[in-house]
Amino acid sequence: MRLALFAALCLLPSLAWASPDATEILKQMDEATSGYEDQEMQVDLVIVAETGERKSYGMMVWQKDRKRLVRFTSGENKGLATLIDGDRVYVYMPGFKKVRRVAQHNMSQSFAGSDFSNEDMTRLRFADDFDVTLLGEEADAWVLRGTPKAGRNVSYASIVVTVTKNGYFQRSVDYFDDDGRKVKEFEGRDLTTWPGGVRRYRTVITRDPRTGHATEMNLKTFKVDQGLDDEHFSKRQLQWGR
Repeated sequence: MRLALFAALCLLPSLAWASPDATEILKQMDEATSGYEDQEMQVDLVIVAETGERKSYGMMVWQKDRKRLVRFTSGENKGLATLIDGDRVYVYMPGFKKVRRVAQHNMSQSFAGSDFSNEDMTRLRFADDFDVTLLGEEADAWVLRGTPKAGRNVSYASIVVTVTKNGYFQRSVDYFDDDGRKVKEFEGRDLTTWPGGVRRYRTVITRDPRTGHATEMNLKTFKVDQGLDDEHFSKRQLQWGR
């Protein structure tokens, strides 16, 4: 009896310091990224070709619940707008003055020539698409391995996500294909406190390690919980909004 009690007491410190469940870590990461009533961001999007040539575009991004609206404000894509509504993606092309839905078989294609795919742009919460296990642990971060959930349309065979212990921020994500090759890298840099005390990476870099092609998203402004109306995320607003 005394031996059993002593053994139980010896386990208490290890239980107290045990890492959170991998799924809970991922959900907390999603909450740190998308756990606001709404978001508004002004972004400079820079596409870096394999040759080093750089093209810059200005854009505004609004987000609420499972919806996201992206509107290009400068550069050769000025006027182009995209509405993400759950798993559905709609695009407004000013040259045609029509709203068109992106077909499912085109979801893995590039978003506006960047290293983000249309599928990437719909992913507001990783826990919706991936089952995860704890792959490893660093002094300041957890490393998770994710595989697509059954029934979800995910073009990646697996991902490896690094989540900071301080704040549950998504520091990096590596994406792999069916052959285990890394096909995409995501990295957050310069974690910044914005007005209102909210924190978000100022720069996000996504690159293709096979080619060297890369995309930088540089955050200029970041606002949350402004009470954006649901009508802001409609196909009507996609076409006629300014």
